[in-house]
Amino acid sequence: MMSNWFVFCVQSGSEHTACGLINKLIDRTESVAFVPQVEMIFKNSKIVKKQLRPMFPGYIFAESSLDGRSFVTDVSKIIRYSERIFYLLGKADFTYASIYEEEKNNLLGFYNNDYVVQESKGFINGDKVFVTSGPLKGRESIIKRINRHKRVAEVEMEFMGEMRITKLSLEIIHKI
Repeated sequence: MMSNWFVFCVQSGSEHTACGLINKLIDRTESVAFVPQVEMIFKNSKIVKKQLRPMFPGYIFAESSLDGRSFVTDVSKIIRYSERIFYLLGKADFTYASIYEEEKNNLLGFYNNDYVVQESKGFINGDKVFVTSGPLKGRESIIKRINRHKRVAEVEMEFMGEMRITKLSLEIIHKI
């Protein structure tokens, strides 16, 4: 079972390319890289399209059974010679290189098995939002803003020790 999550800062827009490069060059039995994604819903002229977008643009994750020092040693050559991968997030002390356990568990609550945050559905009653299905169900308190026309909820979540605003898919079925 893999336990530590590490985060790479990569060139925005080339998350999948950088992820593929890491997966090609590291030992897949010990570590695997992935791009956390959000399923966004677009509707134009009665056509509904689902599109996957990176949850954290410019970042990719790697799940590994290795400790921080071993993982950093393994990937340092990849980072040094890659144009798309800039650096591994963390401090000089290798124990802080991996993402905090509570942040990891919080993010896992949003993802399906493919690290994709699927669409949530809900309704508005007065000025309160009620999410009836999807990963935002029971987490209405982290929603900071809703754009009903774009079907997007801006949520605040902790990422690498600091609060970030992330856009997740939320369809408001009706307003009461």
